[in-house]
Amino acid sequence: MAAQTAVVNAKIRTMDPARPWSDAIAWSDGRIVALGDDVSAACDGGTQIIDAHGAALTPGIIDGHQHLFMGSAIGRGLDLDRVDSLAQLRDRLAAERKAKGPGAWIVGFALEYAAFEGATYHHELIDAAAGDGPMLLWALDLHTAFANEAALRECGVDSEVVFPDGSRVVVDDAGRPTGLLLEMPAIRLIFEKIPGSGPEEQVEWAVDAMKRQNAVGITSIHQMDGDVPTVDLLERLDREGLLTLLVKHHHFVTCETGYDEITEMLTTVGRRGSNWSADGVKFMMDGVVETGTAWLDEPDSTGGVGQPMWERFEDYLAAISRFDAAGFRIATHAIGDRAVRTVLDAYAELPGGSRGRHRIEHIEVAPDATVTRFRAEGVNASMQPVHLRWMAPDLSDPWSQRLGPRRCTAQGMRSGDIQATGANVVLGSDWPVAPFDPRLGFFAARERHAHDIDFDGGHYGHSATLTDRKSTRLNSSHANISYAVFCLKKK
Repeated sequence: MAAQTAVVNAKIRTMDPARPWSDAIAWSDGRIVALGDDVSAACDGGTQIIDAHGAALTPGIIDGHQHLFMGSAIGRGLDLDRVDSLAQLRDRLAAERKAKGPGAWIVGFALEYAAFEGATYHHELIDAAAGDGPMLLWALDLHTAFANEAALRECGVDSEVVFPDGSRVVVDDAGRPTGLLLEMPAIRLIFEKIPGSGPEEQVEWAVDAMKRQNAVGITSIHQMDGDVPTVDLLERLDREGLLTLLVKHHHFVTCETGYDEITEMLTTVGRRGSNWSADGVKFMMDGVVETGTAWLDEPDSTGGVGQPMWERFEDYLAAISRFDAAGFRIATHAIGDRAVRTVLDAYAELPGGSRGRHRIEHIEVAPDATVTRFRAEGVNASMQPVHLRWMAPDLSDPWSQRLGPRRCTAQGMRSGDIQATGANVVLGSDWPVAPFDPRLGFFAARERHAHDIDFDGGHYGHSATLTDRKSTRLNSSHANISYAVFCLKKK
């Protein structure tokens, strides 16, 4: 049977070392039937021929770390990406209040810490701009949120709250909440009381987000937060033909997740559909550098070292051991150097170690001794060079300021250094933390800065860069990705 579609006159990256480039490709029913300089033998009069006029064509991109359902919901709000001053923020909030009217919730996302211009957040900074009604703004990393006084009042948050994992509602000297909410348990005190959406809206938003990702070449993702109901949602989307991404789902587990809840998650290891599976799990070991919740070996510029989200190492090890024994692939968020080292130590205590199955997310701070452990111990490094988009060439950005010049330049964001050891490095966007467009990630991996910030020919820090070919391979190669980010196995 002749091919349904063919692309000719293209520059095709095949990812085949024996033949890295090709000019034409033909396919039918989603499967490649011909690849080479001339695919005419696979075509007939019914084949749709597309002349690429020399454009590049790559394999479908796999986003190794993102939050599909959270992103599709949060992304319906006010997009504050690249708002980096109080004046800009106040203008955007005032305009949003005017559009929504009094009493309505304002929910924003992707807000940079730099927008507060070095000030410690207090709702008094933006109450007037937010106007008559509640407001919740998500920081760019989803680890922090900022509420106004009306939101605190409406949700009954009127005192300091500290959670077992270190998350907290920050208060001022008078004991009144400032509106600064550190980490997810504290954020949920507000977020979960915002009038929600029904299941049909959730489906609609997810379908829209997937279509937008398909449009920039993303065909597969690793979904990094969810629970058993999320698996049910994936099953529905697949059944109804709406799942246009290949989804590898990870349950989200914290130190407060109960034994029975974990037991229920374990039952999903064998659940899968034509476009999804649910045998992954994600843990959290620490927070983020900018707010001092990353767990560091040495104090940051404020004198803090953060703390682990698991108070007892034995409890974390026991939890990951249950999932490892059941055949799950484990991912653990670890940003600070002490957090990364602790997770590596825990994986090493599992029977047989990591065995190339498990991974660490982000790894923003890593000394040389940690960099060399990934290959030796069979642990995959899941990293997001696109996060370099918030770094300033003069190190004036909040992340660099918190770490100090020595660590941020020598130990920061070392995706190229880890890959150079021969370790498996997985690239992703962490959307909605950063835009999912893979071209932004490729640029940042190669240049080590954002495409819209001038580094005057230089790049951020001392880490090696990733070449175009390496970046494409780490985002799309079956040889790499199936090993590193656990693509769905054939039935």
